[in-house]
Amino acid sequence: MSLLDTILELLDLRDDVGLLSVYVGITPERAAEPKPGWPIAIRNQLRDLRQRVRDEGPHQRFVAVNERIDALNGELTRLLDASRHGRGRALFATVTRDRVETLSMQIPFRERVILDRTAYVRPLITALDEGRAAGIAVVHRRGTRLLEWNLGECQELTSEEFTIGGRLWRKKSGPAPAQPLDARPGGQRRDEFEERVHENLLRFVRERARDVADEANSRGWDRLILAGDPRLTKPFAEELHPAGGEQLEVTDLSWEDEAPNVIAEQAWDIFRTLRTARARRLVEDARDRTLSGGAGALGLRDVLDSLNEGRVDVLLVDADASFRGYRTDDGLLYADATHPAARDGVQEPLLVERMIERALDTSANAVPVEAEAAELLRDHDGVAAVLRW
Repeated sequence: MSLLDTILELLDLRDDVGLLSVYVGITPERAAEPKPGWPIAIRNQLRDLRQRVRDEGPHQRFVAVNERIDALNGELTRLLDASRHGRGRALFATVTRDRVETLSMQIPFRERVILDRTAYVRPLITALDEGRAAGIAVVHRRGTRLLEWNLGECQELTSEEFTIGGRLWRKKSGPAPAQPLDARPGGQRRDEFEERVHENLLRFVRERARDVADEANSRGWDRLILAGDPRLTKPFAEELHPAGGEQLEVTDLSWEDEAPNVIAEQAWDIFRTLRTARARRLVEDARDRTLSGGAGALGLRDVLDSLNEGRVDVLLVDADASFRGYRTDDGLLYADATHPAARDGVQEPLLVERMIERALDTSANAVPVEAEAAELLRDHDGVAAVLRW
């Protein structure tokens, strides 16, 4: 099941008394700490949640939530166990039903404990965008490798060897062999042979670049890392880039013999940089469209109106944004009660989550943004949208 399908399935879980969402991130660096901090952070947040539910009342709800958290102790212990798989783990549990869902992936989460009527999926939406499938092409004198990076993990798809006359090419050193029928000096023969080898290698590289472009198109990749010797990555990129619209990042990292998990680890920072650049472009596109009177929206009110009308193609929201608003019975969202349609609605303390749900319900993409992209949204309530029309 894809991560998007998992998110949609989680959003079908509802509990009016409460649905508990717990996220934790465990990186190797954190796991090596003498006294790991994530178990303490989660236990403290659970303690604070119990107190908040007690203060808010009613008492019957507090009892139900308190007992449910106690009953989840075993599940929570497993979630926090550093020896288990996954840098990012999450648990979702209904309060009034015996329903627990867990997941793990190689993209770590920030520690969070949220109680709402639906699953808190914003970290998963971020992972869906950050960890979407992408390509890694490795080129070297002995051949090429193609891998797919997805949610922090790598899978090798193909490995092609460069051969001459059906034999794997390996450069050899030492004196040229004696050839009594060839009057040319040995050094000249060796140089001419090396030149032919290089021409064949460039032809092989360009052919593989076209294959990679086809693979990127069929798999829907919009990002590709090209790694290897610059003398080979340059012609590879020249052949590849006009064939597709993916973001291309070229690096001289040598991954010809590295294991996929090592490549996945080193590629993650590169993909994060590409994601940051893409988020900035999306925000700038939404801003430019809006200011030119085109298909864009800036600010909470305009974006909510566009969401309610089903016109949003890409919802852009500051990853740390928090809004309160109003929600009607039919799922429409409003910034405040001054709108006539909001007068019969209920207050919504987690408006951003409802906005994300609304975006998914209307087949829009939701992209939480950080860093420079979030800064561009600061004067627009931390939210913008690219519209369909």
